[in-house]
Amino acid sequence: MKKLFLLCCLCVAAFFLYANKSTENVDADIDVEIPSLHSQNAILLDESGQSLYEKNADAIIYPASLTKIMTAIVAIEESDDLQKHTMIDPQTISTFTAQNASMAGFKGGDFVTVEDLLYGTVLPSGADATATLAKVIAGSEADFVSLMNDKARELGMNDTHFVNASGLHDVEHVSSVRDISKLFRYALENPLFYKILTTRSYVTEVPNELVMSSTLFTKLPGVENAILGGKTGYTPEAGLCLASLLEKNGNHYLLITTNATGNIRSEPLHVQDALNVHAAL
Repeated sequence: MKKLFLLCCLCVAAFFLYANKSTENVDADIDVEIPSLHSQNAILLDESGQSLYEKNADAIIYPASLTKIMTAIVAIEESDDLQKHTMIDPQTISTFTAQNASMAGFKGGDFVTVEDLLYGTVLPSGADATATLAKVIAGSEADFVSLMNDKARELGMNDTHFVNASGLHDVEHVSSVRDISKLFRYALENPLFYKILTTRSYVTEVPNELVMSSTLFTKLPGVENAILGGKTGYTPEAGLCLASLLEKNGNHYLLITTNATGNIRSEPLHVQDALNVHAAL
């Protein structure tokens, strides 16, 4: 009886020890020692989609401009002519300037192509680009957002709901880093999206040439040696966010992080997290 009692105690102790383990580095079969991250939410996938590391991956977060990954892939899939021209509405510029949103640099009255808008959405993360893209693809932002939510359901993004195409803060505009990883992995399978994401800069063909640069590659030295491409994001509520495609020894990895402290002018802790993960691989 005494031996049985001791065995039961050991079983209970083992259960509580397992239950209280950190959610970080959940796959014990993978030999990846990830350092402590500044970001509060993170997930790391290998090329096959296997999770190598997680940190609060299912917590509900505000995706900020990581939203634009969905904006871009939906627009790519719904567009039948990348060279279709449209005009930038001056009201679009004034609306998003008033909200202090990130802008691609288009001016009211500019005639641009869908391709220009796609690069403006991903590289400089322009809300002027997303709003115009939504209108030219679906007729209105509201109808375009419906397409975004349809795609989210198709991809099994069960914790995700989009309210706008830009990622500007709304309490009902939510996701999780696990959901974003599903989206990012899907989008990277599209050759055009991959090309745009891994482009350093792009020059439009509007009457006055506009040079648009990736918001990622200007953050820290050495980024280009570790990260093939990525989409940054920030709002005060979302913190610093990054969806990045890493390369190490010929292998590719997807890293999604959100909720790093700071702002667009502070130390880029989200990018530093990606570099630290790359060094640990």
